[in-house]
Amino acid sequence: MRSGRICLLGDVVHPFLPTSIQGCSQAIKDGCTLATCLALSYADTNILAQEKVPTALRTYQLLRYKRVKSAQIEGEKVHNTWHTVDWNKVRRNSESIKLPGAEWLLLHNCKKNVRTLWPSASIDGAEPKRESLVAGPGSRTRGWGAQRPYCSLAKWKL
Repeated sequence: MRSGRICLLGDVVHPFLPTSIQGCSQAIKDGCTLATCLALSYADTNILAQEKVPTALRTYQLLRYKRVKSAQIEGEKVHNTWHTVDWNKVRRNSESIKLPGAEWLLLHNCKKNVRTLWPSASIDGAEPKRESLVAGPGSRTRGWGAQRPYCSLAKWKL
């Protein structure tokens, strides 16, 4: 990915445990995010022709990494809950093993998210246009908004 000429998506780059129920949907969201990044890169007249694909691929990686990692962690939590279940507690409260439905994950509109974040997350070559991206799970903001940065682009070795 350092060259900006190739990228990976779906299970080849981020396999999910079956308990996450996210493998297929996250692969589809990868494709949607990548397609939107490519379209926006080609429409952006500020990006040089030879930098359009590398810019789209780097931005795709930046936008997907934290979200996918958080989704994988959610699947691990469910796995741990289901595989260490106390059946006496379940008999008293069947909700204790219910699959959680995190809104930030299940109701995410990847195309809208990319279009909203493109100006702050896209990169012209390897130089950041801005220093921050989006808030993730565990931040003080609700969901995945653009209110708080979760990382600096300077930390990424692109």
